[in-house]
Amino acid sequence: MRTTRSSGTVLAALTAVILGITGCGGGNSGASAPSKAESTAAAATAGTEGSTNPDTSTFRKLKVYTVGNFPQNDTKAVVDEINKYLKEKINAEIDFQGLPWSSWAEKMALAYQSGEQVDLTFAPNWADFANNVAKGAFLPLDDLLAKYGQGIKETLDPRFLDGGTVDGKIYAIPTNKEIGESHTIMFRKDLVDKYGFDVNSIETLEDLEPWLQTIKEKEPAIAPIWLSGSGSDTLGYFDKTRESMKENFRYELVAGAPAGIVLDTKTDKMVISSMESDTAIYRMKLYGDWFSKGYINKDAATTKTSTEDAFKAGKTWMKFGSDKPDSDKEDSIATGIELVKLKGNEPEISTASVSNSMMAIGRTSIDPERTMMLLNLLHTDPVLVNLIDFGVEGRQYVKVEGKENFIKLPDGIATRADTGWAPGIEWMFGNQTITYLWEGESADKWEKFKAYNESAHKVKSFGFNFNTDAVKTQVSVVSNIIKEFRPLLETGSLGVDKVLTEYNKKLKANGIEEIRAEVQKQYDAWKAKQS
Repeated sequence: MRTTRSSGTVLAALTAVILGITGCGGGNSGASAPSKAESTAAAATAGTEGSTNPDTSTFRKLKVYTVGNFPQNDTKAVVDEINKYLKEKINAEIDFQGLPWSSWAEKMALAYQSGEQVDLTFAPNWADFANNVAKGAFLPLDDLLAKYGQGIKETLDPRFLDGGTVDGKIYAIPTNKEIGESHTIMFRKDLVDKYGFDVNSIETLEDLEPWLQTIKEKEPAIAPIWLSGSGSDTLGYFDKTRESMKENFRYELVAGAPAGIVLDTKTDKMVISSMESDTAIYRMKLYGDWFSKGYINKDAATTKTSTEDAFKAGKTWMKFGSDKPDSDKEDSIATGIELVKLKGNEPEISTASVSNSMMAIGRTSIDPERTMMLLNLLHTDPVLVNLIDFGVEGRQYVKVEGKENFIKLPDGIATRADTGWAPGIEWMFGNQTITYLWEGESADKWEKFKAYNESAHKVKSFGFNFNTDAVKTQVSVVSNIIKEFRPLLETGSLGVDKVLTEYNKKLKANGIEEIRAEVQKQYDAWKAKQS
């Protein structure tokens, strides 16, 4: 299947992908970036203020919402530096609302419904973006982008803007990062070397079995595979089974649709994967086999411990991640453990991949114009982006002597988490390609990103977003059924045949066919407009 979602990790469609199978600063002044960054920042200011001569005489306090590993101990110090910089640039400050993953969705839904001030907010496709647009939660951005977002238009690949477009209008601006997606599994390099494993020898998920058996026998204290059925962890991150490769990855996730419905690219028809996709059924049975052999942690269906946390705690030797350039180096720095990764599929551009990280301006914004200026700076000003991403120089990082644009942890600090600012939001804000590089990353990382993006190809359903309004009751019920059964089917914890039979029976009884028909109807209408 063509899986099409990431950044980390983390995302709603990937949390159900198996059921649907088939994404700086400087000193205390906050402005001591390298001369190259300073010149870019100066250009950014010109791009923001430009010929439109925006009126910034009135001070604004803009409320900015995002989600991540919050709370962070040093949030106040970082936000204070951000605000010093923004006061100089656009006479504004931010009221930074960093929400934890556990409560973010609920709190944002309440904020939209209550009319609370929302100036800038993280609004990815997988977090009910299309429905929030339909409910009027976000402002259309076309005019604002034209007047105050010239820097965005000059630096962002225009293909990204399709991700934030609904019915011909732009409602969100995607992050400038990898435009396509591919996923991987990463492993501790010390154990890979200890047992003579060759990452280049792994072509399919099944090829890992000898590795898993070795780890089970010789490293009994750790799980060969750690899954968390209650979270977003899934072996679907590495979508290269023998069955899926034989079928040439024919199934695609459908943006906005329940994960149990996928597009069969050979027939151009929507199918219910757990009933009609041999690829999906094969994968679930493979998980059952691996669970019975002891390769998967015994509490996989119920544990609240994510693969990431289990890895950091030494309970497993593997973790999931993106196969974008240098992702293994990024994760090695983040965890403090050297990692190697498997080669994923070639990157694919989908509606999900160009929209899995976006920022929108709320309809309750006190100043949409100033908010767009802020968003423009996030895409063009390295001083601001590095402050948000990495914190304050001297507190969260130090410059690498003799290496322009490289940073490292201060002496005596083991991991980024120990600095007080490591919320994991780099993939959410602005323009990744103007940020610092960590010591150990490739100097040509952003050139690799450019090549990676150029190599990405569009999936068949690119641009299509399913609107659930006509079947919202059925979608709500079916989504709850998926949530109920996903931990069992994605971890192989119980007899797959029995669970799958019960799962399909419930889907049929609660409207999956009506949803499938509506997705097909909308897809056919959308497809007709493309020709």
